[in-house]
Amino acid sequence: MNRLCSCTLILVLGLLAGLWAPLALAKEAVTLGILSYRPEPVIQERYSLLAEYLSQETGLEVRLRVFNQDDMNRALASNRVDFFLTNPSHFLMIRSERSLTGVLATLQREWQGRSTGSIGGLILTRAERSDINRLADLRGKSIATPGIHYLGGFQAAALELRDAGVDILRHNRMVHLGNHDRVIRAVLTGDTDVGFVRTGVYEELIRENPALADELKMIHVQSLAGFPFAVSTRLYPEWPLVSLPHVDSQIVRQVASALFALQPGHPAARAAGLAGFSPPADYQSVEDLARTLRMAPYDQVPRVTWVDVLNQYRIWVLTVAVLFVMLVVTSLWLSRKKRQLATEERRQRELIGSWPQPMLMIRNGELINCNRAAVDLVGYTSEASLLGKGLPTFSPHAQPDGTPSLQKADALIRRVTTGEVAQSEWLFVRSDGSDVWVDMTLAPVYEHDQESPSILCSWYDITRRKYAEERQRLALRVFENAREAIFITDAHGVVMDINEAYSLITGRDHKVAVGSLPPMPMDEGSAILIAARKHGVWTGEFSSRHRDGHAIVLSLTLSSVFDEQGQLSHFVGVFSDVTQLKETEKQLRTMAHYDSLTGLPNRVLFSDRLQQSMAQARRQNYQLAVIYIDLDHFKPINDAFGHDAGDGLLVEVARRMRSTLREEDTLARLGGDEFAAIVVNVADQQTLEALLARLLTKIGDPVWVADHSVEVSASLGYTVYPQNVELDGDQLLRQADQAMYRAKREGKNRYCRFSDSGS
Repeated sequence: MNRLCSCTLILVLGLLAGLWAPLALAKEAVTLGILSYRPEPVIQERYSLLAEYLSQETGLEVRLRVFNQDDMNRALASNRVDFFLTNPSHFLMIRSERSLTGVLATLQREWQGRSTGSIGGLILTRAERSDINRLADLRGKSIATPGIHYLGGFQAAALELRDAGVDILRHNRMVHLGNHDRVIRAVLTGDTDVGFVRTGVYEELIRENPALADELKMIHVQSLAGFPFAVSTRLYPEWPLVSLPHVDSQIVRQVASALFALQPGHPAARAAGLAGFSPPADYQSVEDLARTLRMAPYDQVPRVTWVDVLNQYRIWVLTVAVLFVMLVVTSLWLSRKKRQLATEERRQRELIGSWPQPMLMIRNGELINCNRAAVDLVGYTSEASLLGKGLPTFSPHAQPDGTPSLQKADALIRRVTTGEVAQSEWLFVRSDGSDVWVDMTLAPVYEHDQESPSILCSWYDITRRKYAEERQRLALRVFENAREAIFITDAHGVVMDINEAYSLITGRDHKVAVGSLPPMPMDEGSAILIAARKHGVWTGEFSSRHRDGHAIVLSLTLSSVFDEQGQLSHFVGVFSDVTQLKETEKQLRTMAHYDSLTGLPNRVLFSDRLQQSMAQARRQNYQLAVIYIDLDHFKPINDAFGHDAGDGLLVEVARRMRSTLREEDTLARLGGDEFAAIVVNVADQQTLEALLARLLTKIGDPVWVADHSVEVSASLGYTVYPQNVELDGDQLLRQADQAMYRAKREGKNRYCRFSDSGS
């Protein structure tokens, strides 16, 4: 009997295991619904890879469904969708009808390498419509839209027109077509005068059919820096991706992690034209838009009741009403007081729980209630993670002002318990370790049966503002401590502020510099401003003067600064003193091209000038002569009286030869006691030989060195250019050198002309 029972139990367990195995292997499925703002096949193709990506990253089976607005509303009502992606106006309408957990992420669109988390509307008409050029021209025209619950396709443009004095709901015929492609088609075919579409659709259609750019005209185009699409309206947050309340929180976190991990280069992102997803944006601006236009869910008008009617006759019934109210209040006050207080407390908790701003209730220094926004701000998973703890639990040990968080929190709570409303900036630490700054307000709330009031605490996230302030302080420190001079001018180039380096380099203190023009080239000051305005930046070097009068050389970079509307607002200049650098460069150039002893050009500069002189002789059709000069009997003088005496002799001989030659001629020292000369525009042989004779005479005159009178002579060889065959400069110098050696052989202190025969 026992064996039979054991066998039966084993058989039952085996059957259960066989049934459970397929169920354990099956993936859990979730449905992602997307609003079809374009034709359904287009949306299906674009977002199918996103569904596959979410399935792969989360381990879930993510099913993609594309709906129009009515179908999505029905699907949400029957819980056939777990997550949905729709435009912000439609999201507000859904949120008013259903209980939602909040926005999971905000879509980031990508276009041609630039991303944006904003959406707007674009107003289009046919290119040939010369009667429609501005918003006022739309009065009375027929308008095509996807539908009234499309933010970019209707509401954004409706608000712009309303501000321009055009109420399209009263003065225009509206045609609702369901998606943006039909709107474009209606405009092109002439079925309507104007069309409203969301930003990005126009660019997508132009990419598919470039000819549309010549057929359509945009109205009221805005110039928004950094926004990649053409837009006719102000901007609002992009599409939200929302999870339904019935979805398990673990699945929500998995999907959120996958969305935030999506990179712009991923195939799923490229297919959908996305740059990824960002944390939920603030949709308050969309709510304000709907309220202004009285669109759903803010389209209900208060009903006129008998109270309104009686209000017109309040003078007659006021006394009776007051007496009646006093009687009712007096008779029911004691019995209803407790119920009223309980109702008020419950209403207060519900208000705090649904408020988008982080709100908390504190009693005896501990959190007793909070809303979801507070939980999200500090990065915890649920309200239970915060309850029962004090503010210092989620704070660093000390606040940035140095006060311990526990001590500062106790001081604030003591102030509030005395009836005061306290406000303070506070630094929290999120669960992931990151910092978040809040503007915290604490106010007393008096409840029944409580000796001391509870505390209502609200947080306003100011993290971005604090980081911006820190960046401003850092920029100011950089400005003040930079070694380069920095100045800021207005749009006309008048200095508004300078740093200390500016005063050190120019000698002008802050009082003198502000209100005047910065250092700029005298002959092109206004031209520099024009160039910087046109090209964004101007860079150059120029000579200026220190306030005490000495010359300086400045290297300036002048940059344009534009405001949010793209208008020039300031110039920022950075310059440094490069006087010493320029002087060093000048000295280096001198050392590279001139002889350090005589100051004459060296062999390098001589060769360069010879090439230039030869080219000029060819152009102007005249002769030049190249003379090679070698001093005779120089070495004995150098040996007898020393190198200083020899150097003095070379300097004096060089001066005499330079004074004998004309200004346009060139004399160079090639090395030692060897010189070379270029004589340009030689008239005839007799004139040249007369010049050579004067050179020999000047060189042969006595020279007083080392307290002695010494004499030297020179051997000169020369050649002329041009000749029968084309020669380069080195060949001419070698010819003159050969002629010089011939003069040496013939007895020195003479000149010889180069000849091919060598005689």
